[in-house]
Amino acid sequence: MVPANQEIFEVPWQLRVDYLYSYGELSKFFRELVENKRLFATQCSQCGKVFMPPRGDCPYCWAPTEWVLLSGKGTVISCTYSYQPSEAAVAQYLDLPIILAIIKLDGTDTCFYHVVDAKDKTIGSVKAGTRVKAVFREERIGTIADFYFVPESD
Repeated sequence: MVPANQEIFEVPWQLRVDYLYSYGELSKFFRELVENKRLFATQCSQCGKVFMPPRGDCPYCWAPTEWVLLSGKGTVISCTYSYQPSEAAVAQYLDLPIILAIIKLDGTDTCFYHVVDAKDKTIGSVKAGTRVKAVFREERIGTIADFYFVPESD
């Protein structure tokens, strides 16, 4: 502990870290976003459950999964409106308010968290039961932020 009458000596320090992240067995999902603007899920080869986001192995029976193409359409299960910037990576590209949603894509057995960008952003314009479709950003780099959802009616 520094005595109260002694000034603390501080030195500015800048730290830069370069890191190469590997998507491993999930590479196909991100490659398809970038190269073909398509959403893929994985289906268990044993029990048939379909997972989005994709998984390399089934969390229920541990069997390997296989890739299945999705339509990119789904249903909002739950959502909230945020008038503050979000931690969601794609939210940085959208105007406030941001509609944060739990979405179940057609043909899947799971839901996932993403954002919906609606023309009408008044509270209640997007709600549970709203049908949505994926829209891909023009500049894609291979992250979950390469796409977002809009209401099918927009």
